[in-house]
Amino acid sequence: MISEFNLEGKDWVMILAVILGPILAVQAQKIVEHYRDKKARRLNIFKTLMSTRSERLSREHVSALNMIDMEFYGFIFFGVRLQSKHEKSICNCWKKYNDSLNIISNQSDQNLVAVTRENLFVGLLYAMSQALGYDFDEVQLRRDCYRPKGFVDVEEAQLAALHGLAGIIKNGKSIPVTIITNTSDSDSQNTNPQLS
Repeated sequence: MISEFNLEGKDWVMILAVILGPILAVQAQKIVEHYRDKKARRLNIFKTLMSTRSERLSREHVSALNMIDMEFYGFIFFGVRLQSKHEKSICNCWKKYNDSLNIISNQSDQNLVAVTRENLFVGLLYAMSQALGYDFDEVQLRRDCYRPKGFVDVEEAQLAALHGLAGIIKNGKSIPVTIITNTSDSDSQNTNPQLS
């Protein structure tokens, strides 16, 4: 039956191209979209960390940090984890920074721990910026952020209020109350000669 069609090799190639072309094009488009989405998610993490670098207790900052392992994991090829040089660098920086965040320091070590954490965080941002094609240096990542003093004041007031409330609830501390009575005004109204 095949001999009836009298097809040459180039004809078979053409038939295969017509059949496989659309299938391969769709698969190629899926691969391109996958990598575009992956890059967008990584950029979102980096942008979130950059925009919240002076507000490290914000939920957005913590969520972005916790997504680093997932988004910079690399990929699995036949059961083997493959990571690029940049992905390894970012994951290693994150592990070191995460480890420093879990250190409970005493009063005398607080400054040293804070400096170490700051250096590790800046190292993480630097590794991410290099992987994502940004030309930031470490000094710029450390210094070039804006945080109004009003934000600091509000956060400190909220923290003080929360600590005070926690002390009342947990430790049974009392709430200091001052009662102010203004007896001099009422006495002066009663002794006014024009009213009598």
